[in-house]
Amino acid sequence: MQVKHKEELKDALRLLRSHSFAVIGGIVLFVIILTFTTKSNFLIKTDKAGYIDAINLLSSLLASIVATVYSITIVALQLASTQFSPRILRYFLSHNLYNQITLGIFLGWVVFCLLLKFWLIDAIPAEQNEVPNSMKPILNLAIYGCIFLIGGLLPHFIITIAESINAASITRKIALHTISEVHNAKKYWVHQEEIGKRPSHPNKIAVISNNFGYLRSVNIEKLINISKMHNEIEFIEQVNDVGSYISRNTPMALVAFRENSANQANIVSKIAKQFEIGKFRSYHQDIHFGVRQLVDIALKAISPAVNDPTTAINCIDYLGEIVREILQANMPSVGFTKWKTANVYLNEASFDRIINQAFDQIYHYGRNDFAVTARLINTISQVVSFALKKEHLDVLTEEILEIGNDFHHQYRNESISRVYTQEQLIRVFKILQRSIRALQKQYEEVLLQKHYPYIQDLQNLYAQCEKAISDIQNN
Repeated sequence: MQVKHKEELKDALRLLRSHSFAVIGGIVLFVIILTFTTKSNFLIKTDKAGYIDAINLLSSLLASIVATVYSITIVALQLASTQFSPRILRYFLSHNLYNQITLGIFLGWVVFCLLLKFWLIDAIPAEQNEVPNSMKPILNLAIYGCIFLIGGLLPHFIITIAESINAASITRKIALHTISEVHNAKKYWVHQEEIGKRPSHPNKIAVISNNFGYLRSVNIEKLINISKMHNEIEFIEQVNDVGSYISRNTPMALVAFRENSANQANIVSKIAKQFEIGKFRSYHQDIHFGVRQLVDIALKAISPAVNDPTTAINCIDYLGEIVREILQANMPSVGFTKWKTANVYLNEASFDRIINQAFDQIYHYGRNDFAVTARLINTISQVVSFALKKEHLDVLTEEILEIGNDFHHQYRNESISRVYTQEQLIRVFKILQRSIRALQKQYEEVLLQKHYPYIQDLQNLYAQCEKAISDIQNN
């Protein structure tokens, strides 16, 4: 079972793991068993009017509580979306099994009580004051259920809501969803080969989009089946990667035919149906989406209005975890690939785009914060040992060189020196040196490359860091 699903199950069963609520649940279960097996009026001895009053009171109270809980939840989510990212509002209920179950139980029990009142109690003749013994167990169950929901489940649900809008919970769930998609994508990456350029053909036919929005998913299996079923197809080429915005009447794919065929229009129509376009991006097949969410939260956290570097560091840690999973899954180093056993060319997320999206903006807007800058550089250096392809290591090297050279430039211009202490400057330069040594070791000892393109650039940056440390210590 994937980590994401394990945590969802853990949230859904959290009530059963709590000792206090386990006791309450045991008491309720004991009462229900006694009610249905021994005495129909166990703990509740009243007449028809008493049952009506109890059902009316508890169901109306429960309905009011449900409305209040919904209001509190929406207000809390709006505040959280303002502070973190508006996209979390959309995924709060749709990706949280515990919240779905709890809210569903509350609403379902209100409906259950109303049905009992109008269909069961109202069926008793008006002149009859006593409730038949056959009806008492189900009415007692409704009353016990209301008491349990109000006194037991409601407080626990409010605590869970408060925890679920915590920054650490939000960022972790985003990371888990993204890592889950990396694991799913790995099943496809092993069947793809990297292609340097798009295939050429004099007569490519465009598969035109009849809608506009974000490309949510591509049914790769059916595209492969279509290419194998129709011999007249030379290849199918995906134009945009998942997550891209697609305008109306623009190509989603290109199809090259070996010869003219009367079936071309039908084939193009089949291919068009394999591209799902919607108004929202989703985690499905879109690794960039999860990365973008974490970056957005980090950028808001380091903005002057929020000034919460701890949340930004939390996002950086999870971005590093995602990059580590991507490296271990052996993601293609280029975004354009070909399916090994079919003439289908796919346009997918590339490693360099992932790295640039994950770290560039956070460094640009957070470089004046020592904690953010130090953690960012350290996170990149920690994933270096997982880069077993030269192309992946080259991307990480370029990122370290870009950040290191910019930080040294800011130091020379004294813009960084005004917000960093001398000790903080020395620590950042030492972290950069450690990152450079990690890159050099990975090139020379793991990839066995003594002469790699960035050897001189890394040596120069290391020397600049050494000189900067010496200058700071001598001042």
